[in-house]
Amino acid sequence: MSLKPWYNIVTPREDLVEGKPLDASEFAVHLDHVHAGTAPKDYTDPERFFQRTYLTKTLLDMSAQTARRFTGITMETSPVFNLTTQFGGGKTHALTLLYHLAKLGDKAKRLPGVDDILGKAGIEELTQADVFVFVGTEFSSVTGRGGDEEPLRKTPWGEMAWQIAGAEGFDRFAELDKNFIPPSGDDFKKLFNPGRPVLLLFDEVLNYVSKHRKYHDLAAQFYNFIHTLSEFVRSRNNIVMAVSIPASEMEMNIED
Repeated sequence: MSLKPWYNIVTPREDLVEGKPLDASEFAVHLDHVHAGTAPKDYTDPERFFQRTYLTKTLLDMSAQTARRFTGITMETSPVFNLTTQFGGGKTHALTLLYHLAKLGDKAKRLPGVDDILGKAGIEELTQADVFVFVGTEFSSVTGRGGDEEPLRKTPWGEMAWQIAGAEGFDRFAELDKNFIPPSGDDFKKLFNPGRPVLLLFDEVLNYVSKHRKYHDLAAQFYNFIHTLSEFVRSRNNIVMAVSIPASEMEMNIED
């Protein structure tokens, strides 16, 4: 009995077939670029992303807990995830996994590995959720984001209000954004629709804090924002918040 050639059983990636090595930068996912649709296809195309993602025990557990909370199930789930690893430990990859699950909802069922997520979660359907993305290396509170046809957002909470609820949401946070004052729990109640699941993703937050430490005391104000938001998230049964933080001191300065 002859064995089939391996290439008839396993289809190699395009770069291997064409003999073109990937640029090393393509192995580093950038969440803001995924959100904007400008990242490489391996990250923006959900099917390609799931085909190339091995669901480790941790990824499977985190995604299953997230899927459960989107349906309103709080038993054996966490509303807030603190992703702390060394540089290159897969924090942003994990956030991207949650991003695609939230964006696709039940359409993700056709993707590789999602059956395992559903089985681990003990649910039959995936619920779509609104998604907020904040990447500290990209956002500047000095120059802000938007302007012209969009309102100018100069704080993470102003950007969150815009992404979650558009112009109407930002109007509720406009004064807070203008004065660099973080929202209270009551402000969050006005922004988030109780019946709408939400995924809040924060990446490279230490970079943002380090850059803005002396600008409007934004380091302390950002910590207040994260603290109040995490407490609010715990009060809801359909919101998940994930924050990535580096573990290596080589990625920090003394003040960090």
